[in-house]
Amino acid sequence: MRRLLAAAALVAVVTAPAAAGHALAGPLLTIDATSLQRLTIAGRPVALIDVRPADAYRHGRLPGARSIPRRRGGTRIPLPADDRTRRHVRPRGRLRRLAGAWPEHRAVSDARLVERREEWNALVLALPRVDFRQSWQWGAFRTSDGWAVVRAAVLAGGQSVAAAQVLVRRLPGLGRILYAPRGPLLADGPDAAAALPRLVERVNREIGAIFLRVSPGTDHEAPDLVAPLQASGFVPLPDFWSVWNAPRNVMRLDLTGSEPDLLGRMARKRRQHVSTGVRKGISTELATDLAALRRFHELHVEHGRRNGYPVPSWPVLEALYHEFSADDALAVISGRVRKELAAMLVGIRFGPMAHTLYMATTPAAHRTPVGDLLHWELMRWARAAGCVELDLGSSCTDVPPTETHPGYGIYRFKSELGARLTVCLGYHDRVFAPLRYRVARLIETRAHRVDRRLLGRLRLGALDERDGAPERAALAPS
Repeated sequence: MRRLLAAAALVAVVTAPAAAGHALAGPLLTIDATSLQRLTIAGRPVALIDVRPADAYRHGRLPGARSIPRRRGGTRIPLPADDRTRRHVRPRGRLRRLAGAWPEHRAVSDARLVERREEWNALVLALPRVDFRQSWQWGAFRTSDGWAVVRAAVLAGGQSVAAAQVLVRRLPGLGRILYAPRGPLLADGPDAAAALPRLVERVNREIGAIFLRVSPGTDHEAPDLVAPLQASGFVPLPDFWSVWNAPRNVMRLDLTGSEPDLLGRMARKRRQHVSTGVRKGISTELATDLAALRRFHELHVEHGRRNGYPVPSWPVLEALYHEFSADDALAVISGRVRKELAAMLVGIRFGPMAHTLYMATTPAAHRTPVGDLLHWELMRWARAAGCVELDLGSSCTDVPPTETHPGYGIYRFKSELGARLTVCLGYHDRVFAPLRYRVARLIETRAHRVDRRLLGRLRLGALDERDGAPERAALAPS
């Protein structure tokens, strides 16, 4: 009760613009410290008046507050708005505990386009929840299958507070659609909320689109992006999965600790496979050259033909190699069973994250633990480069996973390697052209019911394992 009274002794004047040259003060409010902080974060101009006795004011006060002690029966006099920042003293004692951490606002710049690889990667790597789909390399790679790319960022105090790499594609007869896979990336703190609308407006001004879709990589149980997205005009979608967006149900594996720690997080069966694989005639080889990727493509084509799903063309994989090999960020791992090629796995890394992209097998992999050893080698390669997490892609199941689901074997394999299921925040759309958007959504909704094999024959470039279409089992986990 004493804290409540102390907080209520603070008076905030929410200032309004001057009219006709005359100073105009807004309504006089008595509010608590939490509400005051919310006003400040929202960018509302406030003038602080401390109406407690002068001794209490000298003992501790909020930054910029002026002392006007209240007399019994007297009136409260608002402080002019231009005096509100005259004193910058952090609160002490009880007031500081009430107010919490006082936000430090920095001048937020207008959004600008970024045209240099090194600058862009440095900006996004400085932000939390970074993903390879926001790397310069991935955007350049996606241009090989029909997408254009726009990269925009907002700075505050010389540091990146918001950034998004946006893929652009034209729908015949409708216009352009925009997609920020695993974006936008926002810094922690109040500056990001003010920066996001500027970022969205700059991207749309550059392109002129029907809508912008985002699929953040943050966990849906920690929706720190929801408020900034809604404040910027985004609306959540009911869709749990999409035929052309990154999956929401992903398996992520913690790479921190020692190798014995990683093995300890595996199921007992997987640990045994890793430790006894050599004795069973299984060998692995890691390569980073273009010839190894070419061998993988030949194997992948045969695997796709055998299982009935489309695979990326060689020019697409060649573009992937040229973008990621420059930073030694692409690995091709081969697995052999008694010297016969049985499986190959392609992985990439960016910043602290590594990712599996593609896997293909031959009949020689049947009922062998070659898949366990391929993933173990990928873990070791990622750890050696400083990665702390490995993204194994979609769980390929419903949520929560059920044993009757056709993809449950893939989920079980990944979870037994030590990965955990993460459900990412839902898809959100920012609509710029409502009528055309309704038509685009109708087409998308109906496409969900079309067989994926047909979509592959239609050569829709956004449809592949990379960006969220359900994976087929590349191996039968034992």
